[in-house]
Amino acid sequence: MSHPKFSKFKSNVAPPPFKREGAYGRVNANRMFRISMFVLIITLSIITCSKKQQPELTGEVLAKIGDRTITTDEFIRRAEYTIRPPYCNRDDYIERKIVLNSIIAEKLMALEATDSADELTQNEQYQNYITGRKEQAMRQMLYQKLAVEKVKLDTSEIKQAFKLAGRTYELKFCNLKDRGITEKLKTDVLQAGSNLTDMCQQHLGIDELPTRGVGWDSKHEEAIQEALFIAPLKVGQLVGPVETEDGHFLLMEVSGWTDRPVITETAVQRRWNDVKESLTAKHAGQIFREYAAGVMRGKRVEFNRDIFLKLAEMFAPIYIKTPEDKKESLNNLFWKNETTPTPPAENIDQIIDQPLLHIDGYIWTVRDLESELERRPLVFRERRISKQDFPEQFKLAIVDLIRDKYITQDAYKKGYDQLPVVQHNVAMWQDNMLASFQRTKYLNARGIVETSNDYINVIENVLNPYIDSLQTKYADTIEIDTDAFEKIKLTHIDMFVLQKNVPFEVIVPLFPLLTTDNRLDYGRKMN
Repeated sequence: MSHPKFSKFKSNVAPPPFKREGAYGRVNANRMFRISMFVLIITLSIITCSKKQQPELTGEVLAKIGDRTITTDEFIRRAEYTIRPPYCNRDDYIERKIVLNSIIAEKLMALEATDSADELTQNEQYQNYITGRKEQAMRQMLYQKLAVEKVKLDTSEIKQAFKLAGRTYELKFCNLKDRGITEKLKTDVLQAGSNLTDMCQQHLGIDELPTRGVGWDSKHEEAIQEALFIAPLKVGQLVGPVETEDGHFLLMEVSGWTDRPVITETAVQRRWNDVKESLTAKHAGQIFREYAAGVMRGKRVEFNRDIFLKLAEMFAPIYIKTPEDKKESLNNLFWKNETTPTPPAENIDQIIDQPLLHIDGYIWTVRDLESELERRPLVFRERRISKQDFPEQFKLAIVDLIRDKYITQDAYKKGYDQLPVVQHNVAMWQDNMLASFQRTKYLNARGIVETSNDYINVIENVLNPYIDSLQTKYADTIEIDTDAFEKIKLTHIDMFVLQKNVPFEVIVPLFPLLTTDNRLDYGRKMN
């Protein structure tokens, strides 16, 4: 039975196609959370990664520092998925040793901070952030185990998709909210032997239809991929209606197409692998959607309309951003100054203990939602949201958060929090934050207020001697696999890698600015 307070504003929204997860979120950048910045005079490549679902920090152990480890995968990611400072951004043996020394130094500073970091570790925001990181990694591994590893591709399916993988269709499209109207429009076009533009002008008063080029590797929903790339299409052919994640219906008309053939053996193999990866993701997504639907079966979200609309009005200015706002958000991501987006406290406090929604016998207050957001920030299904559409998209984002909460509970039951890859991922973020805390504490105790212009001076004159002392102090606990280290090669291209459609987007912590030392003259060689 519906709770009477919530009966006016219900949501039977099914979980959307599962968005493959990556990593990162936010933590308040108060004084003890600061991390020094370095000046970048470079061409910065921002790479969005959506194909790697799991926190792949396994691989052979490259170094041990007490009970902490650095794997080869972690070393490569820490070096290549974020920006290295100028003193170690090339791929030569000397600078690779600086990279290794920097990551080991981070572990040493984390060890040093362990017994004196209550100010950090007892901080509720820190605890929620680390929990959120862990739970995201658990969901990634759940997706990997329950979906990706169960996909068995048929060679004929790969061959058929391969034929179309170089094709880009030029499409005219009409986007409507009513399936019946969309179906009638398609019928009228076919019966009249006309085209989509003329019928939209005649029946809907739309003078010109938008056009878009859509290729195999374009970023679009799986339903669109399914409609366009199962079999070859002809010029003038109607496609759809295709129901999109936001409940609209697309009717598309093919204006033309181009093909991008591959000739060299390397290019053929690359496209074949890309096709396999895309098909695996498609089938894995379907498997996981069925799993998520089972987890959510019988659970119905009912919103308290009045409180929800008040909250949506408060959140709208935060999430509806101008291009300048989006640029600033990216800068905040890069410099790790991000915070959980919330309205001003004086506004939200007015409704903080009011009931927001009802699900599965539980009532969530606004305070409950605020607490959940610290562990799992909202992810919106649409990247561009108008003020008019925001309440609906806000509702869907909350529904997705609730879905992930139940999936996470199932992951706990299955013991995914105990998986080594999950624990290693969590330890990486904990050590990074502990080291940042210790770095700031050490500099503050010496009256050093660092700026972006003098970070190298601070490292060379203050932190290098400190790291040297820690290398000596913990020397008996440090082991390095120098043979494995010498086999590693790094790119010299500056990249800052994100994964989209996930609560925490940044894959690895920022590079640790702790030492310029290029000597491996401490510890012992790993047997």
